[in-house]
Order: sequence, then structure tokens, then C-alpha cells
Amino acid sequence: MGKESRIRQERKEGLVEKPGAYHKDRFPIVMRVIALVLIVALATWGSLFAIKSVTGTIAYQVGTGKILQSDITARVQNYIDMYKQYGMDLTAAENASTLKSVHQDAIDSSIEQELFIQYAKSKNMTIDPAKLKTALDTEVESAVAQSQQQFGTDTKGFNDAVIAQYGSLDKFKAALRPQIQPYVERQQLADAVTAEINASVTVSDADVRTYFASQGRVNADHLLINIDAANDSSSTIAAKKKVAQAIYDEVVKQKAENATFDFAKYAQEKAAELNKKTLGYATYEALGFFTKGQMVKEFETAAFAAKTGDIVGPIQTSFGFHIIHKIAQEPVSAIYDTAETAKAAHIVLGFGTGDQTAGAKAAETLANKVYAELQKGLSFKAAITKYSTDADAKTGGILDYFSNVGDETRFTALSGLKTGQYSKPFVDGSSYEIVQLLDRKPFVKSTLSDKTTYDTVKTALEDERKADAKTAMVTKLKVQFPVREGQWSRITQWYSRGIGKVFGSIGRWIVKATGKGTTTTPPVTGVPTTPSAQ
Repeated sequence: MGKESRIRQERKEGLVEKPGAYHKDRFPIVMRVIALVLIVALATWGSLFAIKSVTGTIAYQVGTGKILQSDITARVQNYIDMYKQYGMDLTAAENASTLKSVHQDAIDSSIEQELFIQYAKSKNMTIDPAKLKTALDTEVESAVAQSQQQFGTDTKGFNDAVIAQYGSLDKFKAALRPQIQPYVERQQLADAVTAEINASVTVSDADVRTYFASQGRVNADHLLINIDAANDSSSTIAAKKKVAQAIYDEVVKQKAENATFDFAKYAQEKAAELNKKTLGYATYEALGFFTKGQMVKEFETAAFAAKTGDIVGPIQTSFGFHIIHKIAQEPVSAIYDTAETAKAAHIVLGFGTGDQTAGAKAAETLANKVYAELQKGLSFKAAITKYSTDADAKTGGILDYFSNVGDETRFTALSGLKTGQYSKPFVDGSSYEIVQLLDRKPFVKSTLSDKTTYDTVKTALEDERKADAKTAMVTKLKVQFPVREGQWSRITQWYSRGIGKVFGSIGRWIVKATGKGTTTTPPVTGVPTTPSAQ
């Protein structure tokens, strides 16, 4: 993504006044002060652990190489920044599971890159100088652009800062190159290994046809007993596994005794029951259809291997223990079918922003009135102009071609209508609507005789095999270049899971309650600052 990470650290120190001369009446006060000093010291020790683990410690040792915790943190921050551009804050509580997944992806990709680099070096693989220069030029320009962003629209301020600190923009770029080059070289080596893996993948015509008829996507729902790998102890995880196993056994028993057993209803009730005792303990989700590569590997493997209607589990992933209900499956060919679509116009009669119950009743009354006027001869176009409360009424209230996927309510309302006919009023969200069918495109079954479809399917199969080949290569290289968790990282995890939680909380409370403590943020280096700031 080409973004330089900015890692900010917060340090907290407890400042405690020294006790005066000893006096037996003040003994309890002195003891309290000593206890306070001890607590703050231990809390500070805990914060130093955290600082050490973030800034320069080895998170993983890969063969003779190492991965710093700061590198993983940088990758995670890149993802956070990227998601933020699309309006999603990964640091928000409701996105905790996504952030957890992103963090694991950052670890996996860091390990994969280091494995590939060591393999490349063991095979004396070299970097194409021309490709290196092109990639390095791109990254330097990206770094300059990021520096400019810190000045917003103040182009002159940026230029002045660069000249003041480096003499010229070219010298600034020259200073960046040696800092960025090692990272570019590492990525180039890893890319060379990826290219070697991809070159080994072949797909024949027979492979494409077999793949086209194979299982392509699965519809499932599941009950998840959540685990927090970073904080749950091994005994806690073992206890949760027992809970998941007991639930699965109960599901199997009930399903055998009741032919109409409703997994969704059972799972939702069980999740509510468990969450009432411990908030966030369990989660029920209806996943809809998903293809390979959309779920974590363990979940995907179990879901695709199960038969339609089967309930399997507990399946352990980084998220916890899953009990999976396979609802349906479709072949790869179904992925490439062209769904039936419709083009329509609609009259929207909103509930308003006030009392929704009263608004709904008023909208229903108006909808019936409009429908009656349409039947008496009012044109649909005129009705849109006269009554529709939606912003698109100004442009004719047109709904371009859509399918039942994502707009099922409107699509269902159009069912059975001929071009020009309109539906009866129906509720869609916080409004009543009437839709008129303007055009309909029929469902088209995919076929490999269509060259575009054939090429798309072949590319999908190649990509799937490349991913499998890469996974196999990573597994093989982990034997050749063993992956070990860094010792400091293990100590930090032990501390943060146990006594560090207690001391950290107490220390933060003391600083907040007494005001005796400071928080400092070290300045970011290497970025031009305004001349006046120097």
C-alpha cells in the first residue's frame, strides 16, 4: 500500500511525593505511600514491557531471520488506514473481530515474506536491477506524497520545510532512497519466489471443465463460541471447547429426535442464553452463500466437506469454536450464471422523521390513495412527480437493472407483472412503495462455450491453484526455516494476560485520580517540519 507507518508510544510515570520524617501517628500514611509507589512502579514496569514489545522486540524468529513487532504493527496500521478511506473504523468496538482477523493476516504475511526471502537467498536468487529501480522510484514518490499530505493544501509550507531541512526536493528524495531500498529489495525477493510458484501451476481444458461442475459455493449458518487468543488462557480455551462440544452433542441429539429441528432458532436462543451470563461469549450468524477463500481455511474446509443439511463441529479457528450448519451448495457454474434482472420506476412514500408508528399509518393511507388514483387513470410518471418523497423523483424515480440479490423486496413486488404494470403498495424499510415494471432481462445459464466465461473460469482455477501452491510452499519452508515466537513476546503475553492487567488498571486509575503522572509522545522523525519548528 506504500504507506509509511507512524508508531506513537505513550509513556506514563507515577510521581509520588517523598514522605516526611517518621512519626508513629503517620505510619499508616507512610505505608499507603509506599504501597502507592510499589503499585505505580509495577504498573510502569508493565507499560515498559508494552513499549519494548511494540518498538524493537522480536515477535517471531524465522530460521536465521527475525520479524519485529513494529513491522507487524506497521502492517496492521496500513490496513486500518486503508479501511478508514472507505469509511470503516477498524478500531471501533463493533469491528473488533475484523481487526483481529487483520492482525492475524499481518502476522501470516510477515512470516510468509520472511520465509520466501530466506528461500530466495538459499537459492541465490537475484533482483532485476531495472525492476528494483522502478519499484524504488514509486515508493520514494509515495513517501514524498505522504509527507506533503501532512501539510494539507499548504504547498509552499511543504516546499519551505524541505528546502530548510534538505536543501532541495531532489536531496529529500535522495535521503529517502537508502531508508526505503531494503524494504523494496525484500519485497522483490519475495515476489520472485511467488513468481516461481505461479510458473509451476498449469491448468488444462479438462481441468476447467471438471472445476466448472464442482462445488463452487456454500450457504451456511453457524454458532460460534468466541475465544480471544491474545488474552484467554489455555484453561479458558479448553473450557470453551468443552462448552462447544456439549452444545454440538445436544444439537445432534435434538436433530436425531426431531425431523423438523430448526438450527437457526436453537443457535440464536443458545447464544442469547450464554451471552446473558457472559457478554460476548457466543455469536450466531447466517452467512449466506460464500466461495472458497472468503472464510478462514479450517471453517471453509469443514463447510465444503459437509453434506447439505449436515451440522458439523466443533471446528476451531482463530475466532473460536464453530458449530456449522450447511444449508445448501451450488456448483462453480452457478457463480457465473446471469441472474434475472428488472428495470423499474417507483413511488416512495416515506414515514417521515417524527413518530414512526403514526408516520407509517399516514404513509399507508397515502399509498392506498395513490394506488386508487393510478387505477383511475393517473399516469405513473405524474404520480411520481406529485407524491414521491424520494430524491430520485426529480429524475423519474428510475431503478436501473437489479436482481433479487440485495433488493429482494422490490424484486418480489415485480413478480408476475408485465411491462408497464405496477404493484400494490408494500413496505420497504421506512416507507411505502409502489413499483412499475419497465423492462426485464431473463436468467441466463452460464456455459463454457462462451469464450469470456471460459477464460474467466480458467483464471479463477489458476488463481485457486496458485494460492494452494503458495500455502504448500509456506508449509514446506516452515520445516526448512523453523518459525518460533520471540522470547520477549512470550514474556509480554504472559504478563499482559495475568498480573499486568491488574497493575496496569490500578496504575492508570492512580494517574487519573491524583493527576500525578505524565504522558509524552515522542516526535516522529524523518518528516519535514516547518522551519519555525526547528
